[in-house]
Amino acid sequence: MARRILIIGAGVTGLFTAKQLLEKGFSDILVVDKNYPGSGGSFRCATGIRASFTSREHVKIMLRAIELWPKVSAELGIKYSRDGYLWLLTRESDVEYFSEVVKFQNSLGVPTRVLTPEEAGALVPGLNVSLVKAAVYDPLAGKASCFDSVVNTLRHLLSRGVRVEWGVEARRIRRSGSGFAVETSRGELEAEIVLVAAGWGSRRLLETIGVELPIRNLPKHALVTEAFKPVFKPLVIDWATSSYIVQLFNGNFYIGADIPEEYDVKPAHKLEFLRKAAGVWTRLLPWLGEVNVLRYWTGYYDMTPDHHPVLGPVEGFEGLYVAAGFSGHGFMMAPAVAEALAEYISGGKPGLPEFERLRPERFARGELIKEIAVFG
Repeated sequence: MARRILIIGAGVTGLFTAKQLLEKGFSDILVVDKNYPGSGGSFRCATGIRASFTSREHVKIMLRAIELWPKVSAELGIKYSRDGYLWLLTRESDVEYFSEVVKFQNSLGVPTRVLTPEEAGALVPGLNVSLVKAAVYDPLAGKASCFDSVVNTLRHLLSRGVRVEWGVEARRIRRSGSGFAVETSRGELEAEIVLVAAGWGSRRLLETIGVELPIRNLPKHALVTEAFKPVFKPLVIDWATSSYIVQLFNGNFYIGADIPEEYDVKPAHKLEFLRKAAGVWTRLLPWLGEVNVLRYWTGYYDMTPDHHPVLGPVEGFEGLYVAAGFSGHGFMMAPAVAEALAEYISGGKPGLPEFERLRPERFARGELIKEIAVFG
């Protein structure tokens, strides 16, 4: 089944999809990236993987991703562990709200449960439980190495004849014969099938062929500390402050915290972020005050109005597909997304009907989906 497929974007979504297409018998595959593989959100993410969301679409798709992560990690040598998520609730109103969220998640097969402050403290040594009203624990959640996911998949693809080229910026798409021609910084590329998986750049690129996507870039901030022996396993979220912390596989603590930002502006380092991140987590974990920060970086969430990705065929353009607008959750759902995209490209439909609700045309039809848990 030698059909030229062009994938624009060498993040984890594009690379995992190329792997799935190989397994379906497609052989003539080219992946391009304007920078280098993983240079977007894939190398900046918090590594977390969970199904504890508040929409059926996210929950069902992430449950499938959690089924696939052990298989993918074993095949490609990706570090993966199911260490859980812990949501800290410091306000009584949040305890009431999350009791209903847990019921919803349990109804769909996610085994979240409410914990006492003392039970949360047992999972996170040194936690200042006096600040915690309750917690929600998701034992099904976990984390995977974003570095392994990109680099090991890249090696796998190259060893099997997939071409992956970086420093190639896709600038324009147009119809050409039975397929498409893509103007790039290194000349024109033709393909029967094109998958646009380039984050916010997907919006700009699809505009050149007359397709509008409501994707906007929202700056995000994260820091990483020096490494220590294992201290706690779950990724921990402070719901009230939209902040999170996770200890990575190499022992570093990765910390993120939301601060007010405007869409579509160039991200900049801000003392406001450092103050918030340090303030939140030294109150909840006082021993962190003795830990040194090694690096601080910025990136983007490519956001949609309903905080769900844009996935699947582009209506009116046979052979053109999109996977973008993940709103911070692209890494965790990548195995399930890649599986679904490979089904679409093969001429079928994904096994999960929830994917059909994420197609690009939902915005024009006003069929938006609600999701509020858009960090971590």
